Amino acid sequence: ACASGGPAPRAAGPVVPPNPARNTAIRDDAVDRVRFDCAVTVQHAQSFDPGASLGNGSIIGAAAGGATGGSLGALFGLIGDVPGAAAAVGAVFLGAVGIVAGGLFKLFADTSAYERGVTACVAARAASSPTATSILSGLVEYRLRVLSLHHQAFTSFLSTAELADGAAGPGLPRLAEMADAGTLERGVVLVDRHVTAVTEPVARAFGATPVTARVKLGGASRDYWDEARWFGTPGERTVWVVTARNRRPQEVRRIALSDATALAHYRPLPQPLFGAVPEATIAIGLSYLLYAQDHGTAGTWVDRAIDRSRGIGAIVAVNDDRVFADRVYLVVNHAVSAATYEAVLAWSQRGEERELPRDR
Repeated sequence: ACASGGPAPRAAGPVVPPNPARNTAIRDDAVDRVRFDCAVTVQHAQSFDPGASLGNGSIIGAAAGGATGGSLGALFGLIGDVPGAAAAVGAVFLGAVGIVAGGLFKLFADTSAYERGVTACVAARAASSPTATSILSGLVEYRLRVLSLHHQAFTSFLSTAELADGAAGPGLPRLAEMADAGTLERGVVLVDRHVTAVTEPVARAFGATPVTARVKLGGASRDYWDEARWFGTPGERTVWVVTARNRRPQEVRRIALSDATALAHYRPLPQPLFGAVPEATIAIGLSYLLYAQDHGTAGTWVDRAIDRSRGIGAIVAVNDDRVFADRVYLVVNHAVSAATYEAVLAWSQRGEERELPRDR
């Protein structure tokens, strides 16, 4: 009853394209288009996922390092007649080293193969005659770029004034520009969580249009952004989800979303019990959101919770199992013309440096 008594949702319809200075879709760069198509093609052909490469390499490295360390420890432990204890110490030490080394080695090897494939694909496309892109009448190209960072790295770009909800300043554009240039420290970028379009039943439950998109995964070398491209109709709504392969870090603390002029900073907080108004970002329990999806009521809730006058909004579905990572749903409202939407997610350990909402 309280929820139904909230303010009526704003009228739906096409919105202004966000952040014109970073609207890559409107520029329609032929070289960029070819490289993007090649990246998607090669990633599918090689089943390349930077997060999977890092995880699989860590497992292999842990096994190899643990076996080598145990063997060497047992061998040297014979000198002091403590082969068992020495083997355990060696297995733990070299196993830990193997986790790091194995993950990095596998990521480097897979990334090198991916980049060779992209280079060959681009060269082949350049040598052949260009093919025109077929676009149905009335459809417009939209792009969604997503970047996941550690929370401390994200806030290091912001001044005190820029930490306020809805604040925009020089910090976030500088962060985005460094990500574009590939000059961010690799350790601050999370390569194990990626964006994808939700399935058709979920899209229908959100009152959105199902979409088939080409998605390039970020994390290869200095290419940090996940990027999805698709064609749609102005005024429609599409929904995207970001999920994590690893359990940690689990919590989304802050989000930057593209606005009409720049990236703006928001904190995903639960709706108040009374006086709730549509927001750019909102936090809600994952179990409630899944229940709403299953019963087809998610769209009604989103209309009241997320401000549809914005090009992009974010829903942080807080995982009920606190050990596992949250999910992030990005709600994109199609602009009147070609548009690029951006979201930067700041992740931290669950409960890390936790303050009261009014102090954050």
